Amino acid sequence: MSIKKKMGMGIATGALGLALVGGGSFAAFNDVEAIDNTFAAGTLNLTTSEGAEAMFELNNLKPGDSFEKTLVLGNGGTLDINEILANVSFDGHSNVSHPELPDNDMQDFLNQFNIKILQDGVERYNGSLGALNGVGNVDVTQNEEGEPGLPVEGKTNIDFKVTFVNDDTLHEGSKLFEQNKYQGESANIHIDFEATQMPGEEK
Repeated sequence: MSIKKKMGMGIATGALGLALVGGGSFAAFNDVEAIDNTFAAGTLNLTTSEGAEAMFELNNLKPGDSFEKTLVLGNGGTLDINEILANVSFDGHSNVSHPELPDNDMQDFLNQFNIKILQDGVERYNGSLGALNGVGNVDVTQNEEGEPGLPVEGKTNIDFKVTFVNDDTLHEGSKLFEQNKYQGESANIHIDFEATQMPGEEK
């Protein structure tokens, strides 16, 4: 066995002996603390009130009719919401031809309805339903105190009042009301809400 190997074994043996001697000679108090660390991502969970999927499912409307609906948006996650962005779109227009009146498109039909939107009692929009077609990324974030953002377990109420405008304009050269051409028509409305997180911060 070489001198280098002998020295190596001697040092190792000596260290082991020291450990055994030390372990057998001292009975000091001992305390062990275990620290478990967890890194977990929070959750964003935007909730809607019950029945929101079909809140605008109304039939057999006539000029002069109106209806009101309330949508409650809530924060059911573990992170504060920074913004709630709304995107509005329409499709599925069914045009019904009238033999004595010209055809119309979906935009004409939507313009027959006025919609007033209030958020927690504050008016956010008042105008034609058709003007909302294709509008995207509208910030509807506001908590109960009127401040931006929606904290965990917070909520905001959005009230819709829709009126089928009563227009008694006669079609040119006819005794028929212009609005007769909208009888039997319909369209679908889609409102998509997107919740975004608060900016990241140093922990």
